Amino acid sequence: MYMSTFCFGQDSPNFLWLVCEDQSLFFSIYGDSNAHTPNINQLAEDGIIYQNCYTPSPVCAPSRSSLITGMYPTTLGTHHMRAYKKNTQKIINSHNSLPYYSVKPKKPIRFFTEDLRLNGYYCTNNSKEDYNMVTSPLAWDESSETAHWRHRQESQPFFSVFNFNVTHESCIWKNTNSCSNHELENIKTPNLFPNNSEIKNDFNTNYKNIEKLDERIGVIINQLKEDGLYDNTIIFFFSDNGGPFPRFKRSIYETGIRVPMLVKWIDDTTRGKNYQFISFIDFAPTILDILNIKREFSFEGISFFKKNDRNFIYAATDRFDENNDKRRSIRKKNFKLIYNADTSTPVYRSVNYRKKMRTMQILDSLEDIKEITPYFYNWFSVNKSRFELYNVNDDYYELNNLINDPKYEKIFKSLKYHLFKWIEESDFGNMSESEMLNSMFTKTMSVPLLNTPEIISKDLGYIIKPNNINTSIGWRNKNETTWNIYKLNELIHPKDDFEVILFQPGYEILIKYYEK
Repeated sequence: MYMSTFCFGQDSPNFLWLVCEDQSLFFSIYGDSNAHTPNINQLAEDGIIYQNCYTPSPVCAPSRSSLITGMYPTTLGTHHMRAYKKNTQKIINSHNSLPYYSVKPKKPIRFFTEDLRLNGYYCTNNSKEDYNMVTSPLAWDESSETAHWRHRQESQPFFSVFNFNVTHESCIWKNTNSCSNHELENIKTPNLFPNNSEIKNDFNTNYKNIEKLDERIGVIINQLKEDGLYDNTIIFFFSDNGGPFPRFKRSIYETGIRVPMLVKWIDDTTRGKNYQFISFIDFAPTILDILNIKREFSFEGISFFKKNDRNFIYAATDRFDENNDKRRSIRKKNFKLIYNADTSTPVYRSVNYRKKMRTMQILDSLEDIKEITPYFYNWFSVNKSRFELYNVNDDYYELNNLINDPKYEKIFKSLKYHLFKWIEESDFGNMSESEMLNSMFTKTMSVPLLNTPEIISKDLGYIIKPNNINTSIGWRNKNETTWNIYKLNELIHPKDDFEVILFQPGYEILIKYYEK
C-alpha cells in the first residue's frame, strides 16, 4: 500500500516531461548543427545537457515500461516487442504465434505517478502510453490528446507528460520530400552508411522532423511561461530510444540505447554538461526523491537528484516483431561489453516494418553485390562474435571490437562478471517468451482474479480493506470519470453511491459498485 509523507501545495515544484520518439544525438546541443532547434537550445542554456543517458531497451514500449515503473523490462517481462495491445489478450500474435498478453511481474511494482497523485499532484499524459502492458487506471488524472496541466485545480502542483510522434521512425517515409543538391551536400551521414543521395534525403527528412519537434516544444514552453510556471517547473527533454535508422533503433549499440536528454532544474546554479551515467529506470526514483516521497517497496533505479551513484549501464534486446535476437550489454566508464546469445545469425534482422524506409531498401539491395560500407557488410554477415568489447569513448559507433586484444583481458573479465551477475538476477530475461508466459499464467492464459475488497462503514464514511497485497486501490463517486487514489485505512466520504477499483499488473482489473 501507499505511504504518504505529506501533501504538496503551490510552492512545490512542477514537473514537465517532453518526450520525442526515435532520436539519437542528432541535435545541436550534441554538436550536430543540421537541425535548427532554438527552443531546445534555450532549454539547454537554462539547464544541464546529459551526455550519458540510456534506455535499457532500444525500442519504445519496453523503454516506456521502465520509465513509468523504475524497473528493467527484463524484470517486468515487457522486453519482447510487441507483446501487448489493448483488447487483444488471447488473440494470437502473428509475429510469434503466441497470444498477446499483459505481463504479471514477480516483484511488486507500481506506476510511480500513483505516488504523485496520492501526494496531491495532478498527473497528465498527452497522449501516448504504450507500456507493453496494461496501464494502471490510477496512473493519470488525464491521459488523452487534450490532457494538460491547465485542467488542474488552482495552485495544484502537476506532473505532465507531452509525447511528440513527429520524429517517429515512420515519419521518415511518410514525410520524405525531395530536397536540392545543395541541401544534400550539407547533410553529413555517419561513415557507417554508403554515400547515397537517397539515404542523405532520409537523414534530411529526420532533421526537418526535429525542427517540427522543436516548434511543438516551443508551444508548450510558451504556455508554461504564459501561466507564470516556467521558473518553478523542472523540465525533462529526452527521446524514448535511439534514432530511426537501421543500426540505431532496435540496436543494442550506443546509437540505439544512448539518447538525448536535458533537464532544466529550478536551481539557477545547475548549468552546462554532465557526464554521469543515467538509466531510464532512474527517472521515477529521482522524481520521488526530489519530493521526499517514500514508498514501501523499492525501484531498481536510483535517484540522480544531486547524486552520482550509478556505476553500470545495462541493456537488453530480445524479440522485435517477427525476429528474436537475445543480446545483453554493460557499460562502465569508457568500456562496453556486449553478449550475443546467438552467434549463428547476423546482427541484421529483417524487420518488415523497417523495410518501408528507403535507407533500408537501399541497404538490402546492396547486400548481394557488396557495394556497401565495411560496417554494413559485416552487419549482414552470417555470424557474429559471442562477445564484443568497445572503448565507446573513442569509438562511438562501435566499429573496433577489442575482444581479442590481450591488453583488455582484465576489463573484459570484470565487465563479463558484472553483466552475467545482472543476467542471472533477471526475473524473466533468461527465459524464452513461451517459458515466461508459462511461468506467469496457466496453459489457457487465464488472467488471475483479485480478491473482493471489504468495505467497512464507520463515522458516516467508509474504510476500504483491499484483501490483496501490493495492489493499487482507487474510488470515485457515481458518474465521475477519474479515480481517486486510496490510502491505507483512509476514511472516505462519498457523495452518493460509489465505485472501488483494484489494480495489480497481471490480474484482472476489479471494479465494484456500492450503494451508499
